[in-house]
Formats: sequence, structure tokens, C-alpha cells
Amino acid sequence: MTTNRKDKATYPLVPPWDSFVAIGDSFTEGMTDTLEEDSANPLYVGWADRLAMELSKRRIAAGQEPLKYANLAVRGKLIGQVEREQLDTAIAMKPALLSIIAGGNDMIRPGSSADKVAVRLERMVAKASAHGIEVLLCAQYDPRHSPILGLTRPTVAIFNANLWSIARRHGCYVMDQWGLRSLRDTALWAPDRLHLTSEGHQLMMNAALEALGQPVTDPEYQIPAATAKDRFAASENITWVKDHLWPWVKRHSRGHSSGDGRSPKYPQLIAVKSDFLE
Repeated sequence: MTTNRKDKATYPLVPPWDSFVAIGDSFTEGMTDTLEEDSANPLYVGWADRLAMELSKRRIAAGQEPLKYANLAVRGKLIGQVEREQLDTAIAMKPALLSIIAGGNDMIRPGSSADKVAVRLERMVAKASAHGIEVLLCAQYDPRHSPILGLTRPTVAIFNANLWSIARRHGCYVMDQWGLRSLRDTALWAPDRLHLTSEGHQLMMNAALEALGQPVTDPEYQIPAATAKDRFAASENITWVKDHLWPWVKRHSRGHSSGDGRSPKYPQLIAVKSDFLE
């Protein structure tokens, strides 16, 4: 079921899934893709919500019922927390499709083990697959353009190698964030260098569609921008450290997380209708 081995001529134009649940951390919650620019506590949209909307539109156009969708992801969660707090709830909903994308917060922590993160991921995939649920995974982003986050590149690469093997063993779909060269345009990343803008999440929605064997909405989504401002330039590192890295270090040194006290934005399956993202 991994995407690169399918004959595109066999791709179904009508999504075969009647329900989709997304679990994970801030990437799947959708930071920093918001429809409420001036809100102090915005509701983020993100690639998963955009994917649910697109799949549902296609189902409705084909005369089928709207897609049912839940998003249990909460920012700041480690993969162990996603496994303990979200997986069983997601499986109980009996979705046809489940995205499991976690581990990024683990791998930016000093001394983290990509192999241990992968063991947890495979355990989650196996559990979902045992219930007849199809699983969507994501090979994580190549951080080589960030002078500090780039230090995690070997760890992320090992995790991704494990992830592709997990996908092969369990027949998962995989969207390839590592290989998505258009994401190298740093204008697609929020000032914290960890989260995507609305445009970045739109690219990831297309990556998810392609991974699932669905026609993309933008055939050129993988093409890198011809020119782009490098927000990761050394001249901007001091501002980034002061505004983003140091607050993160202080918060985690106190045992706190950005997700503390937060609940999932869509904790129950809902029918995704035409006004979902309005």
C-alpha cells in the first residue's frame, strides 16, 4: 500500500474511505494554519482538516455521504502520549482511515533515540491494522536548512528509514515530507521554524492526497520556488533564539508542554460538509 508502488491508472477518483481520524501533535493539529488571524487562541486548520474537506467534497460530488472526521491531535505531545491518550480513542471510532504522525517532539530533544520512537510507532500501526484500519504515515521533514534544528538530521533520517520499513511491513500509506523539495522554501514555515504556514499545510494536503492515491489539487505542489527569502539565515538566528528557542527550553526544563490542559479540537466524528472550513 506504500504509495510509490501503485500504478496511477488504478487510483480511485472517489475516496473509498467513509471516515478518517487523525492523531498526533502540533503538525496534525495544524499549527500555524489559522482562519482567525487576529485571535489570541486561534483554531488551527492544517493539512489533516484540509484533507478531510477535500475527500468529503469528492464523496459528496459522487453522490455519497460526507466523510466523517475526527482530529485528536494536541500540540506538544510526545509519541508515548499519543499512544496512551489518543490511539485507543481513535480505534474505538472504527475509522476506515487513520493518520498516525508523531515522534517529532521526541526527536528534537537531546539524546532521543529514533529507533525507540520507531518501535512505538510500529506498535501503534500494528494495533490499528489489527482492527482493519488503513494507516497513513509521514516521513518527517529534512531539517538541514536550519542551523540548530539541523543537528537532529541524523536522528530524523534514521527514524524515516525505520518508518518506510514499517509501512512496507504493514501496508501503510506514506506522505513523504522529507522528499518534498518545495518545503525548502523557508517562507512556507512559521517564524518558530517548526510549524508550517497555511501555504505549507496546503502542500502537505496534496502530499497526503498523492500518498493515498488520490488526484492532487495542485500538480505543481512539489516544484520548489524559484527564489525565496532564507528565514533561517544566520543574521536572524539571534531573534529566533530569543523569541522561540529560549522560551521552549525554559518551558520544557520546568516539565511543561504547550499542550498542557488542551483538548482535541474535533474529539468526535463529525460529518464534513461544505462549510467545514468557513
